[in-house]
Amino acid sequence: MTGQSSGVADHRSSMVHRGFLYHDEEEVVSVCVPFLRAGLEADDAVVVVAAKPNVLALRDALGQDASSVQFEDALYWYQHPVRTIAAYDAYVKAEAPRRARVIAEPVWQGRTPLEVVEWARYESIVNAAFSNSGAQAICCYDRRALHPEILGYARQTHPEIIDGEGPRRSAEYTDPGPFSATCDRRPLPRAPRLAETFSINPADLDSTRAFAAERAARHGLAGDALRDMVSAVAEVATTAVRHGSAPAELRMWTDNGDLVCEMSGPGHWYPDALWGFTPPSGSEPAFGLWGVRMLCDVVQMQTDADGTTIRLRTRI
Repeated sequence: MTGQSSGVADHRSSMVHRGFLYHDEEEVVSVCVPFLRAGLEADDAVVVVAAKPNVLALRDALGQDASSVQFEDALYWYQHPVRTIAAYDAYVKAEAPRRARVIAEPVWQGRTPLEVVEWARYESIVNAAFSNSGAQAICCYDRRALHPEILGYARQTHPEIIDGEGPRRSAEYTDPGPFSATCDRRPLPRAPRLAETFSINPADLDSTRAFAAERAARHGLAGDALRDMVSAVAEVATTAVRHGSAPAELRMWTDNGDLVCEMSGPGHWYPDALWGFTPPSGSEPAFGLWGVRMLCDVVQMQTDADGTTIRLRTRI
């Protein structure tokens, strides 16, 4: 590893977000232990959320200093992108005015292609959600195990990269708004011909809830998952009729073990690609879509000249 280059910004209140493309645990120790010890010396709130082999290696290398570091299992922490943003937001706020210093290792194994895109988007959104927090984060990517596409996402979503020649500015870095818009630009497959369809009536949204609840239960959703999906459908349907125009339609079907609820109609219901990804500041529409993203496994949104389409997916 070479020292920090002169091209890396001297951050104060802005976030430092680095992608670390490592080759083995020895390299993890050599980069992360000095970073963690510097945080302890600065009285930062220091946390490691990583794969177990890296947690064990860092604990051992830190020695007595390990007792001052919070260690978390990445498999538990990284289950849902928006809920993970909410968890880090709560952590940063709880530790204030101390700054957060984080070793993070998102979980990529076992993800569907849709989930990979959403986790890449998560890594990008972090730059907007915590831009003025003063937090410092090194996000670890195992070059031995991860697909080149995921390593490419690391370079696009982290302003600075460590990979044997850094830290240095990433030439491929893309700001969160354009990156998120690119994620939403991928065409959505057409709803299947046998999808069940319901016309959303602005004067009777309870009927939309009832339709969604009955069909979701028939497809196998129950308990909290059923209530969450119905709540998400109701929120999007309300937004569709409030900020769009009639007619709006709800379609429901199953796909590879997911229940899919799609709402589409004229008008542009949400203002930009980051809407609903960052913790709400109090405006109702942002809180509504933030809540929808919290309740569903994947939310896909597309707008074009014909209007807006929101597709909600929940694992059955």
